[in-house]
Amino acid sequence: MRPSLICLLTGVTVPLFGNCLTIPPASQSQLDSRDDLDKRDELDKPAIRPAFSEDTQDKHLRFDYPRKQWRSRPWEDDYYPNHCVDEAQFNNLWILDFEVRDVWFKDCGVPWTVCRHRDAQENWKSILDTLSQVPVGMRQYVANLVILPGAIDSGEGATVQAAAYTRGSVLVFSPTYFKLGVLFHEITHIMDMVALAPFLESQGFPEGTPFSRTKYWKYAYGNDTAVPTPYSRASWQEDFADAGRWAMSHISRYRGLAEYSKGWEACRTQIRAFQWWMMPMIFPKKGICTGKVEGGQAVKVVVEGAKPGPESQGKDKKKPNTKVEGSGVAPIVLPAGAANMFFAYHGAV
Repeated sequence: MRPSLICLLTGVTVPLFGNCLTIPPASQSQLDSRDDLDKRDELDKPAIRPAFSEDTQDKHLRFDYPRKQWRSRPWEDDYYPNHCVDEAQFNNLWILDFEVRDVWFKDCGVPWTVCRHRDAQENWKSILDTLSQVPVGMRQYVANLVILPGAIDSGEGATVQAAAYTRGSVLVFSPTYFKLGVLFHEITHIMDMVALAPFLESQGFPEGTPFSRTKYWKYAYGNDTAVPTPYSRASWQEDFADAGRWAMSHISRYRGLAEYSKGWEACRTQIRAFQWWMMPMIFPKKGICTGKVEGGQAVKVVVEGAKPGPESQGKDKKKPNTKVEGSGVAPIVLPAGAANMFFAYHGAV
């Protein structure tokens, strides 16, 4: 394991080696002096040059983040998480063409529920191996994962050129885009809304305020001359998500982001700010989940007029339990408005 990851996992909080440098939080007077940024909705800074290579990052991430052991179990026929039913309908797909499995990892006492279309390019082993590589402090914010067989559809018959999207805490992926880099980007959207919500509310921000739209993040942006990627310019939330994606490589590569671009320091403060605020949660000290967003409730899907098959007759099927409460793991509850958030990722620009 690379020194920078060892530093994070052992809870070292001083800049000893690797890329485990931490930055002190800005003083309140510094933040108050930048309140002009708090009122801005546009990002007008350019992306760093030369640009980061997502293909190179994907190759590195597969090596940098270790796979963890897992075990899985299929759901009973006819039962599906309601989130998966919703996303199948949104993409004009038949829910009965999806397979559902619960997967357990040793770092958390409750499972993740994954829905995979039977024609998806990724097989179950590939999907669950990749999910296992996501650090538990990020993975715990995922309610359900949905893997589609083709391009993401708008729900109205027109294909949307999107690689993946996040709705609330549900992640949906089209073929070839189920990669760690995109996973980190999408989960960062959820963490943006949820992970620091108690702190933000204690500071007087309305419930449901994304961290990326507060002066704490905008201060980091204001001290840089560029953003991580062209896609970062789309919104504060996308800037935060791409900073999170590349911060995960900054800690896992010995030379940090200098391996990807000699111009990376133009967005240095954003990368370091993400590390300061988020890494203690992404890598909890005990290495186990500190909570879990509850997956979608199990619903029984019956085709009108269809007769039960021989395998279903006389069989008492048990409804899958998706509750986190009572499991010994703390439920993570989305703040108001977070369940309806929607972000579509369009890949490299």
